[in-house]
Amino acid sequence: MSDNQLLERGFKRYHGEEINVYFNKEICEHAAECVGNAPEVFDTKKRPWITPDEASALKVERTVKLCPSGALQYRYDD
Repeated sequence: MSDNQLLERGFKRYHGEEINVYFNKEICEHAAECVGNAPEVFDTKKRPWITPDEASALKVERTVKLCPSGALQYRYDD
């Protein structure tokens, strides 16, 4: 899915140097795979709560892929 498609579908973009993370709170199942696997990136006590540059782009990608609901998506910055 393109950046525009994700935004049109209700995802919010969190910009990083190498990778952008997209989150849609409407479909989140709160499985906490993101928080458990990359707490330095996904921290619900901070604002913004997603900071992609706090870990390697590969770790962010792997963590997003663990999301069971699809509420998290990623795209590498072109």
